Amino acid sequence: MNSSIPDCTSKCRSLKHALDVLSVVTKGNENQIKAFLSSYCYNAATIKDAFGRNALHLVSACGKKGVLDWLIEKGVDLSVKDKESGWTALHRSIFYGHIDCVWSLLKHGVSLYIQDKEGLSALDLVMKDRPTHVVFKPTDPTDVYTWGDNTNFTLGHGSQNSKHHPELVDLFSRSGVYIKQVVLCKFHSVFLSQKGQVYTCGHGPGGRLGHGDEQTCLIPRLVEGLSGHNCSQVAAAKDHTVVLTEDGCVYTFGLNIFHQLGIIPPPSSCNVPRQMQAKYLKGRTIIGVAAGRFHTVLWTREAVYTMGLNGGQLGYLPDPNGEKYVTAPRQVSALHHKDITLSLVAASDGATVCVTTRGDIYLLADYQCKKMASKQLNLKKVLVSGGRMEYKVDPENLKENGGQKICILAMDGAGRVFCWRSVSSSLKQCRWAYPRQVFISDIALNRKDILFVTQDGEGFRGKWFEEKKKNSEKKAEILSNLHNSSSDVSCVSDINSVYERIRLEKLTFAHRAVSVSTDPSGCNFAILQSDPKTRYTCIY
Repeated sequence: MNSSIPDCTSKCRSLKHALDVLSVVTKGNENQIKAFLSSYCYNAATIKDAFGRNALHLVSACGKKGVLDWLIEKGVDLSVKDKESGWTALHRSIFYGHIDCVWSLLKHGVSLYIQDKEGLSALDLVMKDRPTHVVFKPTDPTDVYTWGDNTNFTLGHGSQNSKHHPELVDLFSRSGVYIKQVVLCKFHSVFLSQKGQVYTCGHGPGGRLGHGDEQTCLIPRLVEGLSGHNCSQVAAAKDHTVVLTEDGCVYTFGLNIFHQLGIIPPPSSCNVPRQMQAKYLKGRTIIGVAAGRFHTVLWTREAVYTMGLNGGQLGYLPDPNGEKYVTAPRQVSALHHKDITLSLVAASDGATVCVTTRGDIYLLADYQCKKMASKQLNLKKVLVSGGRMEYKVDPENLKENGGQKICILAMDGAGRVFCWRSVSSSLKQCRWAYPRQVFISDIALNRKDILFVTQDGEGFRGKWFEEKKKNSEKKAEILSNLHNSSSDVSCVSDINSVYERIRLEKLTFAHRAVSVSTDPSGCNFAILQSDPKTRYTCIY
């Protein structure tokens, strides 16, 4: 090894120097590496090879902590990424299992959440390093994680503090209760366990929690009035809660201002679960429920029933006698004929959406039943947000020109997501503007954006690209996307408006997610994550 310093400067970019440095880092011991880097090149600590790797990257990959600490003392950039994959020294030390190097980098301020070219942090690499037979399923034992502004104690953490990242609702994990469905509303949250138990938390006035009183609950509490019933589905809105049992019975509780509870005669509120009048549903097997602020929806395979304030979202015309409330479940006649077999129904405050087994999507809004799409086969989930109620129906509770534009979101069995928005008036397949391909397993929708989880257990928040842009901005964006190797193919397809482009943001602390939920306003969120011990195997 030449002991004299070669003719180079502190800005040396010699590829030969870089290759020699990396070769010694890979093969030499600690003393040899330090001596070589000190004498061979003025820029030996940071010079890069053709793949953008420097001495720090290779030292971290090889687990040579002594050299790593020496380089850190020299002030090298610890967050620098290589050219090929965008990996930092932390990515490499975690990937190769050198925990001592990981700890040293973290102590010196390196972030765990720096992402590579595929949008993966160093922590994501650990979570993805699992056998191929490990698949996260909604039927797994689950943990509930919630986050958001928590203004109304809806997160279940025992305080009113906001949470910026998903945090465990430890009541369920400590009690051994596994949750399969979470519904978040403005004033309360509803949790359905895998054993059919219902828990609620949040503001209690009006009886929306179903505990027999109007006390506020900071942590989820069992609804004892449903004990003895195996509940299969829950739905909720701002002021009321709807529960469906396995034997097809429907229970409601909460405020009944708009006669949405389906109880006759209509009380002003109900503090405990009460079964909906069976005589109106006699001989019919209810298979699903949905709820908006002003109405409740029930459905069988053959028919849809709605009740509440008729502002256009119930699926039938205004009452000729001026009666604005539908107190008992009433069948939507527009959806009652031999060719219709229902598979999915969803509701928002101002709209109702129904899907048939033939793939037809119907929207109930503005006192009409409109077919929005057809032949959308194998749909597994449908969601709706927005809608406008007729102001004259109830001026005290409705705003003139209020409401939001309607958005319908649907997911099929292959994980494809489709979107209909009133701003475009056509059903489009969603494409994700993200550096790598993602495969969707569950979706959630609010007024601001969408959330979803993938088959790999990751979580994402998606936002629509702006509808209106200056031509110069749009052209520049398209050219940028065409030249950006990390851009999704959908960026090109958007030129012809074939797809609905969604910009993605990865959720932190979502690694084993199987389900996601959001409140209608997009202020509070929940994910269900597979219990980390679910796939443990014994090694003898």
